[in-house]
Amino acid sequence: MKFAVMVSIGFLACSGAMAEDLRIGTSADYPPWESVDENNEIVGFDRDFGDEMCKRMEATCVWNNQTFDGLLPGLNVGKFDAVISGISINEERSKMVDFSAAYADAPNSIAAAAGSDFGDPQDAAAVVEAMSGKTFGVQVGSTHEQVVRAHFGESEVRVYDRPDQVVNDLMAGRIDAALMERSAWESFVDGDYKDKLAYVGPLLTSADFPEFGQGQAVALSKDSGDLQARMNDAIASMLADGTLTALSEKWFGYDISAR
Repeated sequence: MKFAVMVSIGFLACSGAMAEDLRIGTSADYPPWESVDENNEIVGFDRDFGDEMCKRMEATCVWNNQTFDGLLPGLNVGKFDAVISGISINEERSKMVDFSAAYADAPNSIAAAAGSDFGDPQDAAAVVEAMSGKTFGVQVGSTHEQVVRAHFGESEVRVYDRPDQVVNDLMAGRIDAALMERSAWESFVDGDYKDKLAYVGPLLTSADFPEFGQGQAVALSKDSGDLQARMNDAIASMLADGTLTALSEKWFGYDISAR
């Protein structure tokens, strides 16, 4: 999936005390992970998770919104101290940045126009056989792009900034199928495009394709000091007391918290 937030440390006067100020970067175009509401406020699972994590760290989150493919480069030039945007831990990214412990582990799906003749593949190997050589839509810089390029033969890959752009081209017939995180599909498959889109094959995870990574985590610069350990403590407490399960149920309707 996509999902990344970035954070930079400063200090903010709060209630007469000096509270740590963490600048958070995210790409707020991937509901229910993160999006912008009618008041131009960033909302979603990652927003609630990040704010609660900062609270447990005795810090204040200051959120910044930008395109997904600019998040990790921005982190590495010091624009942020951390990235929270449903970003998956994988080997390639781990060479560039450090990660917190995983806070979520979300499944992924391929979808196509309803009535497309791809058969009924029951596992990842059958999906690859059925879909190799097709034109795929994916979000730029995502693990989905990596999976298609690595495993789906001679498939053409077209990249997009936002999920709605992927769906628009899928419905227009400019691509054959698309791979996204399952929750990103749901507002389309169960909503505006009900009966016009259909899933192809089973849910897909890192057990099927290692490029999906080891769950979603906060990305940190390599010189983040003790920030990683402090975030890990906050995440561990949120997993232990059921906070991340509750936030999952609120935003997704099922539990995506890391096990």
